[in-house]
Amino acid sequence: MAKSAAAGVDVAVVEKHLARYAVSCPLCKAVDQLGVGQQPCELASTDGAKDSIPVIVVVCTRCGYLMPLAADRIAPAEEKAA
Repeated sequence: MAKSAAAGVDVAVVEKHLARYAVSCPLCKAVDQLGVGQQPCELASTDGAKDSIPVIVVVCTRCGYLMPLAADRIAPAEEKAA
């Protein structure tokens, strides 16, 4: 069974994407040092609204910098087609 960091998001797909492209850490500029956090997260609204955005946390294994990635941008292809 595939690991899932957020509902409907396959961690292996995100890891494959990070490995395929030369994604570098914006803080320490390390390349090929990014991993996917396993804890489901959400970005809460700051204007008092009761909504939030589910995110995947990408972490630099070199310096520890955390980068949120919107989970709805990496939905499986079957969900996007529907």
